[in-house]
Amino acid sequence: MGRWHRFSKENGYSEFDIDSQYIVFYNQKVGRFTLSYKIENDSLKYLTNPYAAGITYYGDSILLQGNDSTTATLYKFATVPFQSIPEEKDSLPFAAYIAGFDTRLIREFEKAGIKFSDAPETPSYEALLKRKQ
Repeated sequence: MGRWHRFSKENGYSEFDIDSQYIVFYNQKVGRFTLSYKIENDSLKYLTNPYAAGITYYGDSILLQGNDSTTATLYKFATVPFQSIPEEKDSLPFAAYIAGFDTRLIREFEKAGIKFSDAPETPSYEALLKRKQ
């Protein structure tokens, strides 16, 4: 449980708010999404989705090895930048959250060597995500 984030060139930047019943995440591709889950032995299983993953806990990070041959590493926020991922898209808390999310997203892309600018020849992050490595 807690608040986590991850970055991959395939899926971009995501933030997770996990409690004992739900994993709520937000990313630039799908927006806010909530899934109920359960933990069985060392595996996480979504209740309404076929995805399941083995869990390796490292304290400040979690490695998920999915049944779809994917891996993902979630990193715990050192300082939590949000109380929860807001549900209402037209609310002031959501606008404040998105402003902070965009800053964190850009920082993660830049750490991965992808720069943003206002120049028209610079591809959007959606286009960058579609590029093959």
